[in-house]
Amino acid sequence: MKKKTKQVKQQQPDILDGKIKLSLYGRVWREVGRPQLKWLALGIGATIIAAAAEAFSITLVKQIIDEGFIAQNMKILYFLGLQIVFAFTAKSAFSYARSLLLGKAGLMAATELRMRIYRHMMKMHIGVFHDSRSGKLLNYFGALAGSVLNLVTDTVITTVQHVATLLFMMILMLWYAPQMVVILLFMVPAIILPLLWIMKKKRKLTRLGFGIGADSLSHVTQSIQGVKTIQSFAMECTECDTYCGIEIAGRRNAYKQMQISGLQSPLLEIMISVGICLSLILGGHFITSGVISTGDFAAFILALTAAYQPAKKVTGVGNGVQAGLIAAEQLFEFLDSKSEVVDAKDAVPMTRGPVHVKLENVSFAYEVADGEVLRDVSLDVEPGAVCALVGPSGGGKSTIFNLLERFYDPQSGRVVFNGRDLKKYTIESVRKNIAIVSQDVFLFHGSILDNIKYGVPDATEKQIHAAAVAANAHEFIKDLPNGYDTNVGERGANLSGGQKQRIAIARAILKDASILLLDEATSALDSQSEKLIQSALANLMKGRTTFVIAHRLSTILDADQILVVKEGRIVERGTDKQLCASDGVYKKLRDVQLRE
Repeated sequence: MKKKTKQVKQQQPDILDGKIKLSLYGRVWREVGRPQLKWLALGIGATIIAAAAEAFSITLVKQIIDEGFIAQNMKILYFLGLQIVFAFTAKSAFSYARSLLLGKAGLMAATELRMRIYRHMMKMHIGVFHDSRSGKLLNYFGALAGSVLNLVTDTVITTVQHVATLLFMMILMLWYAPQMVVILLFMVPAIILPLLWIMKKKRKLTRLGFGIGADSLSHVTQSIQGVKTIQSFAMECTECDTYCGIEIAGRRNAYKQMQISGLQSPLLEIMISVGICLSLILGGHFITSGVISTGDFAAFILALTAAYQPAKKVTGVGNGVQAGLIAAEQLFEFLDSKSEVVDAKDAVPMTRGPVHVKLENVSFAYEVADGEVLRDVSLDVEPGAVCALVGPSGGGKSTIFNLLERFYDPQSGRVVFNGRDLKKYTIESVRKNIAIVSQDVFLFHGSILDNIKYGVPDATEKQIHAAAVAANAHEFIKDLPNGYDTNVGERGANLSGGQKQRIAIARAILKDASILLLDEATSALDSQSEKLIQSALANLMKGRTTFVIAHRLSTILDADQILVVKEGRIVERGTDKQLCASDGVYKKLRDVQLRE
């Protein structure tokens, strides 16, 4: 709960400021709206024609009253009646066309925007995923993207529709009774000033609402992923209380928005009613004095009442505009963010083949304020050699793996592959040359077949089966009801730990990479399976540079080089025989494990 309080405090400056950059709308239009210009333009055209058709029907009122009813001319009434049918038919047809055109534009814009967000997210530095809450990232696809799209499609077209209707009605009112319009214009400031105050309040509440929405989504996502841990610690009630607190805060904020928004409609209705009252009084005087005819007055009143709904909705459009601009502000901040790890301008693809790996005086910190995780680390691993990393948890072993895969770059020193700085290779080619099997296996929701061939999508069924056999996975897979087509479930929930581990090993075997990273790759296997896997891995390691993080020292006794990593430094290095002779940290760890 303290963490959430901190996040809310961090948001406060923005909320108190309550300002948005109107220049954002230009960018929203350029990047989201302009690609759909054809459909939006056609939609706007249909909207204007529909508004014009409505205005045309009102122009007929004067003739109906003055030339039809007062003059008692039935012939002209027949003609005017047919024109009314034509006007409303045209309005309906173009309104329908508008909905289809704007729907097309909205669907295309939504698809392209979400694809753009996803592509950008996949290219972001891995630290972003460690530092950001999942709900915040998911919020880009949901509430934020939706508000931006609404700004481009619904909000814009709704504004065009209602502004066009208002303009047509204002023209009609000026045409039929300009004297009355001039007097009614004095009411405009009484409407505008309160609306500006309402919009300012809404900006603050909208910003806060987006933050609360991200908190809610993050908590739900975290609870789904960690439900087993939650239930194991009997923390269901605590998690429910936390979630309820977030939802209650969201409810309060939403209710405040309702209170502020709810003022708009009553305010406008009161002012419109005052306007109609003044119109009736003024109209009576003008008719009796002969300034305007009864038909003119009737047309004016119809235009005034027809302007009521558009005026009411235009004032509400400001809410959508503000929400869209605030969402755009946050969304573009994400899309403008740059990954900390990018290809150098002179980067070249790394070719497949034996790899000589060196770390030269490497120092690294995830956060400078938290101190260095690695301090002046150097190592040299020949092509095809096996290098084991052992030592206490938190010493920096996994960080070395992260640097080898170039998830991060060191603050000082170099990572070198085949005599070339790792930064001089393209990131994609480096990672295609590395296969990893980690202790925490991640399987994608889908079939076993798809998970094994994940790194090699064009692999043949024969190659997949061979990899599964080598990983000692084929036997249990074929005994499953659907064999290789069996769905593994979310994160492999339908399989045991050992089964998931073997599928991950099969995936690494199939990738046939130049460098292998094994993070306790056999940790979840029973002793019989472990022997088979060790044999498969021994064959796989031939000719490949292999790094192994091992807690069970019995699995790395034959390693060409063993590095003891402690508190960010390599404190011992050598073969098993050499380290045992030195009687240091490794020897003590080995003796303890062998006794156990």
